[in-house]
Amino acid sequence: MALLSLAAIDIDRFDIPFVQPIKIGSEILYSREGFIVTLTDEEGRTGFGEVAPLPGLDETSLEQCLSELAAAKNRLQNLSLNPGLFDILTPWLGMASLPVSFSSHTLFGLESAFMSLYLQCKLTEGPTNTISLPDPLKVPVNGLFIPKAEHKKTISQISALQACGMKIVKVKIGRLPADEEIHQILSLADTIGKELTLRLDGNKALSAQTYAHYFSALRHLNVEYAEEPLRDGEPVVSPDVSWPQALDESLPQYLDSRNPDLAKLPPEIRIIILKPGLLAGLHGIARCIEDAKKQNIKTVLSSAFNTGITLATLGAFSVLANLSPDTAHGLDTLRYLKSDVLSDSPVIREGVLMIPRRLLSEGMRLNSNVLSKENR
Repeated sequence: MALLSLAAIDIDRFDIPFVQPIKIGSEILYSREGFIVTLTDEEGRTGFGEVAPLPGLDETSLEQCLSELAAAKNRLQNLSLNPGLFDILTPWLGMASLPVSFSSHTLFGLESAFMSLYLQCKLTEGPTNTISLPDPLKVPVNGLFIPKAEHKKTISQISALQACGMKIVKVKIGRLPADEEIHQILSLADTIGKELTLRLDGNKALSAQTYAHYFSALRHLNVEYAEEPLRDGEPVVSPDVSWPQALDESLPQYLDSRNPDLAKLPPEIRIIILKPGLLAGLHGIARCIEDAKKQNIKTVLSSAFNTGITLATLGAFSVLANLSPDTAHGLDTLRYLKSDVLSDSPVIREGVLMIPRRLLSEGMRLNSNVLSKENR
């Protein structure tokens, strides 16, 4: 496979309002901000990556990422990439030999752009192509349900999940009184029916006693796992509470971002949730997935309210990383944004993210209405 010579590196800022304000940790967010990095090779192919730390979740700032992207511009200018050496387990996906000195978010965006260029080369090779991607690429997703104090908002969410054909739903718990949330979850279950699978996300909000109360009230439902349910310092959950536990935001407390070792996780953790920026780029995520397979731990990919670029990237990455095609990932987040950075976005139908193959083989088209050029 011929070398790819980079001819241009562009950085655009995006700022897209949420449909309604979103609470992340202690932050109330009114819009999703970040950067899109565009790598253009001498053949005119464009690879895109998103760099977007999420306030309330990530310690990395937008300004730090912008400074790193400016430094990356100097390093990548006129660089030749070797797609023949592509390896998702290697820094820069094996396509370049560069220092790995950027934050996880910046590295994720740059490696996403590398992967985008690689796929455009690989998917146009014709008979020699060794990557099998259907058209469209279909990735199962879970819906997201956030219990609300306002009855109308609850009903609206449940109706939207039903209309999208969602059978696997992640539910944020611990924000309202327990009995009120339980009532809303039971209403969701009554509407969706017996095929519903729940993923409960506590964001470390519950006492062990309250968590046991949720289990007692919902044990008859199909709960796949509970994600970080307990407050720090709470005692280990009683063996009678049999829901498997998952880790998401707390993973960096246990894992080195560049060489994750899942043997260091608490023994009760059977599922890990991987978001952009938690680990060092795509290669850090890939290494974690490989280790998870050895430890018999399930991996779920998740969006941190990212744009269509990251959703398409993670969808294709799930295939390259050999994740089970039956696993539902947390990629139903575009509906929380009023628009997208793509003019042709992936869509959700019947609980599946549909990614047109042309987005991966021909390149993506940006929506200039939500972008502003960064000149650093």
